[in-house]
Amino acid sequence: MHINRQSGRAIVNIPVTLTTVLDSFDAQIVDLSEQGAQISGCAIEPGTRFHIEYLGQTIYAQCRWGEVDRMGVQFSFPLTEGPLYDELRIARAAQRQSEPAPAEPPVRAPLARAPLMAGPAVRGFGRRGI
Repeated sequence: MHINRQSGRAIVNIPVTLTTVLDSFDAQIVDLSEQGAQISGCAIEPGTRFHIEYLGQTIYAQCRWGEVDRMGVQFSFPLTEGPLYDELRIARAAQRQSEPAPAEPPVRAPLARAPLMAGPAVRGFGRRGI
């Protein structure tokens, strides 16, 4: 499955709890989209499946990459509803309001056209005047 990583990412700071088969961690989601997130404050081995708890919502995910204290995760099912999805919508709305308005394209004058030349009818191609 191909996922456009930059599509619709929102910068957030959401405290969550991650639970694996063996452990539980408190962490922060710092980057969020419908397909996944970047989580700061802990790292789980890439490939590990776990779930994220947020305000009573459970999101199933898999670690795709990890560093010392952060990791990228892919959700098993895209976010479409619930408290975490609501946070994503709020963050996107706030980012849209803070972005500068797109610049107007410059107005260009129409191109001047050369007048049509009057003269004998030319037939054929190139030097062959057939």
